[in-house]
Amino acid sequence: MQNELFEKRETHQMATLPIGKLLFKMSIPAIFSMLVQALYNIVDSLYVSRISETNNELTALNYAFPVQMICLAIGLGIGVGTSSAISRHLGAKRQNEASDAARTGIIIALCAYLVTLACSFFVPKLFMMIYQDQNEIEALSIKYLRIVMAVSIGSYLEVVISKILQGTGNMIIPMISQLIGAITNIVLDPFFIFAKGSVFHLPLGLNLGVEGAAIATVIAQCISGLFVTLIILLKKHQVSFNFKYLKIRKMIIKDIFSVGIAVTIMNSINALTTIILNRILSSSGVTILGTYFKVQSFIFMPVFGLTQGAMPIMGYNYGARSKERFLKTFKYTIITSFTIMALGLVAFQLGANLICQIFKLGSLTNLGSKAFRTISLCFIPAAISIIISAMFQAIGHGYKSSLMSLLRQAVILIPCALILKAITNLDDAVWWSYPLSELGCCIIFIFVAKKTIKNLFNNPNYTLNNQAID
Repeated sequence: MQNELFEKRETHQMATLPIGKLLFKMSIPAIFSMLVQALYNIVDSLYVSRISETNNELTALNYAFPVQMICLAIGLGIGVGTSSAISRHLGAKRQNEASDAARTGIIIALCAYLVTLACSFFVPKLFMMIYQDQNEIEALSIKYLRIVMAVSIGSYLEVVISKILQGTGNMIIPMISQLIGAITNIVLDPFFIFAKGSVFHLPLGLNLGVEGAAIATVIAQCISGLFVTLIILLKKHQVSFNFKYLKIRKMIIKDIFSVGIAVTIMNSINALTTIILNRILSSSGVTILGTYFKVQSFIFMPVFGLTQGAMPIMGYNYGARSKERFLKTFKYTIITSFTIMALGLVAFQLGANLICQIFKLGSLTNLGSKAFRTISLCFIPAAISIIISAMFQAIGHGYKSSLMSLLRQAVILIPCALILKAITNLDDAVWWSYPLSELGCCIIFIFVAKKTIKNLFNNPNYTLNNQAID
């Protein structure tokens, strides 16, 4: 009875609260969480860039970054797939299925960690064999990857449980979790990376360099993972986390993976694209591109946070068959995303030199500034594409999100980059592949999204998981 009252109180806002106010309420904590997440991406690089003047350590982290992205993509896929399933089942008034989805998502996350742990023993060395003549950088990258993969359980738990809570409309706990992890990482990094008295005049320091950065990161992730785990075990939530009632249902697993695989593919393709680009770029280009990815996360992460707030609303109102509220949410999310990305574009166009100086790129400052200004032209079309992709995930059309990623990166970006590099043999030409691919993808999928939305609520035979909604 208590759970039923809790459900009514929490889900009522999805159905009745004004969309603008609801989107703001749901998105602001998620946006803040994602900004904090961006600190994870950038703090290690900021500290590591100060280890030596060679930039080898920073380049090593940039080489390792795609593998980290793939591990995160797996966790995000499980989390977003579970969150999407939960919000749709709650909208359709199926509390038991929503709870089963939450419990099943956590079990899948633990299985994914065990696979990652096994891979940590051999994948880092095999991965670095892709690159040639990078002996010192290779050794540093391998050390870093082995640690962050072997102790990634905190990352998996934090990401998946946070997404589950967001699927129920709880945005505050994920925000707090991200903040705990980021602050812990910021505080621990200098003590693990540098020697006593160096750089920041530290009273103590372990001088572990790149390995220290990895250790600080996984400690922070484990603390965040422990925090959200204790929250779901000790407090009542809209879905039940009592594993005594766990039922592994084929339907639920299929529901999670129908969206989750698309999210994993979408993020993994980005990682694979980075690997290929790292292979064709010069060492300087790798440093510049890696630095760009870390900084651009401060622009993209708020938009991803916006989608985390919007997806449960769209998923709930799709399940509840409320067309007007669904469309209004989609419209407001597009407008907000466009505004954030436009501001980001201005910041990159005007502040490229300052960004390069902060990361101590030295002689690469001019090249880096030019690259940042060129790549950031993709922000405006990306603002629309990201929201369209989130809408597809919210309604369970994860395969369309996958197609967007494949088109943008496998079909357009990589061929463009290879052709431009072959013609000019210049890194500067490669950067243009980003705005070209984003623009092409955006134009195509605007029409796909329009057709999807048109048919979405006009189907009289609509079902959720092949079961008619009463």
